[in-house]
Amino acid sequence: MKKILFPILMIATFFAKAQEGNPFPELDAANLNDQTVSIPSDTKGKFTLIGVAFSEDAQEDLYSWGAPVYDLFLDENGLNAMVYDVNVQLVLLFTGVNKAAYNKAEKMIKEGTTDTYRDNILLYKGEMGDLRDELAMEDRKVPYLYVLDKEGTIIYTTSGRYTRKKMEEISDLVED
Repeated sequence: MKKILFPILMIATFFAKAQEGNPFPELDAANLNDQTVSIPSDTKGKFTLIGVAFSEDAQEDLYSWGAPVYDLFLDENGLNAMVYDVNVQLVLLFTGVNKAAYNKAEKMIKEGTTDTYRDNILLYKGEMGDLRDELAMEDRKVPYLYVLDKEGTIIYTTSGRYTRKKMEEISDLVED
């Protein structure tokens, strides 16, 4: 059994990290102020943290990142503002049959989001295409997080709920 499990774990680890070192694929999405943001083109020059979700099932885990990300990277009045200068983008993907829910979801999200986050939340409506493969997003029930370097190359990936360990790994990478 151990002889079978080890190669499977090695292959799974390779594919989970396969996108690290590759450029983030070009993605155009609208923020809640109806401005188009192109990742990574518009985020170059700063480290960028991108959270991606493409199902309602991923929402609870994605929300677990909200307060820690705000406290560390977005709170301009906090001490961390002197340490970190990071783009933060949350991308909600509406693809396939979910495209039909886009307009209703957009309205609800806009109504429930304060001005503080309107530039950071992006809504993508379109085809999944190669995006799912390029970003190694295999489980639609979990959110995926990517850290891009200042040139738009993926330098870190993780998925699932927030943990202190994951946030420490991210903050170590983006510290100026």
